[in-house]
Amino acid sequence: LVHRDRVRYAVVGDVGPRDIIGEASYAAAEALGIPADPHGGGTDSGVTYIVFKDTRVDPIEDRGAAVAVGERLARMFARGR
Repeated sequence: LVHRDRVRYAVVGDVGPRDIIGEASYAAAEALGIPADPHGGGTDSGVTYIVFKDTRVDPIEDRGAAVAVGERLARMFARGR
């Protein structure tokens, strides 16, 4: 997830309606500097989602593993691989 000058690596852990994109966790919103209040937080625009298909983080709850995998894949993406 990219918002302004911040990047947050996260695991896509659920599937929602096909015509809606843009839901992230409370922790991801806070890390990106987006108000995380479920009743009035969020942002209408300005968040970019980059999804690396067919990748896994194990265990899925391991934030450090998500960052390590995300950084590696982002470098590959930036190099055009």
